Amino acid sequence: MNLLNRYLQEVSKYLPKARREDIVAELRANITSQLEDREEELGRPLTEDEIVAMLQHHGNPMIVAGRYRPHNLGLAFGVQLIGPELFPFYRMILLLNFCITLVILAIVLPIVAREVPGAITLGRFLTPLLMQFAAVTVIFIALEQGKDHVLNRWDPGQLPPLKTASEDGPSARNIFNFVAAAVGTLWLALTPRWPYLLLGPGALYLPAIPMKLMPEWVWFYGAIVALLCLQLGLQFLNLLRMLTRRAGRVADLTLKCAGLAIGILLAFKFPNYVTSPYQDVAEWANLSFLICVIVGVAIGLFGIVRALSRDHRAELTGPRTDHQNPRPYGTGL
Repeated sequence: MNLLNRYLQEVSKYLPKARREDIVAELRANITSQLEDREEELGRPLTEDEIVAMLQHHGNPMIVAGRYRPHNLGLAFGVQLIGPELFPFYRMILLLNFCITLVILAIVLPIVAREVPGAITLGRFLTPLLMQFAAVTVIFIALEQGKDHVLNRWDPGQLPPLKTASEDGPSARNIFNFVAAAVGTLWLALTPRWPYLLLGPGALYLPAIPMKLMPEWVWFYGAIVALLCLQLGLQFLNLLRMLTRRAGRVADLTLKCAGLAIGILLAFKFPNYVTSPYQDVAEWANLSFLICVIVGVAIGLFGIVRALSRDHRAELTGPRTDHQNPRPYGTGL
């Protein structure tokens, strides 16, 4: 049953933590019953190759775990376009895109409406949202169509060996957080070349409201991107357990303080973030920029206080091993 245990170990990595033990027990009972029925049918114990074939037929661990996620929904119009395994990620990415688009429109559209009366209509407001919905949906439909060719091409014989409690490796959540952070860093780094990545359709209105960023912005932007890259590297090292817990805490706190310092320095640059021939446009843009900076500083300060309080509790309760708290450091400013 070593192969079955390895299979269930892989499935458990993608299961909701609150229900993990119950689901693994249910899967173990079902698969064991199927194996016993097959042995009874053949009148002999199953060979390893036959067990491999049955596990492969049962499904990729990631797909099997996806069937047990909460709110197991999908997107269908007559036929299923996005299955339950990908739908939670689709819903999260779509909601994130909508939030970013709404924030950008709330900043850009009032400025455009002041300078170009009648330029803003309901259709122009809804178009960016519809474009985001269509783009994200098409991408996930394509992923759904190619899912079987990728996820079903797996070999149960290549499953990782069984781990002891002290060998707890990176969780699916931590891997997803690292990938999301990498995509976000790349997205921000490419924004100056392609403003559409940040402003979306609002970038089309920039020629109508000429604005110029402060000269110091180049240095601030470079520092922010460099800090994000350092945090990404820290996440990677912690993901692979290449740093001690103490070193991870120190590096994480250092980067959080650096991010807070950048935010405070940016706050002192108000109201010189943006200049424009139109005074109203400059005032509106500078105020919006200041609000974003203040929110960033508040989030950074909260992260530092939370990290310090967590370390203080750890000192009071004694040292904890990595498998007791597998969450990596370096996940935010």
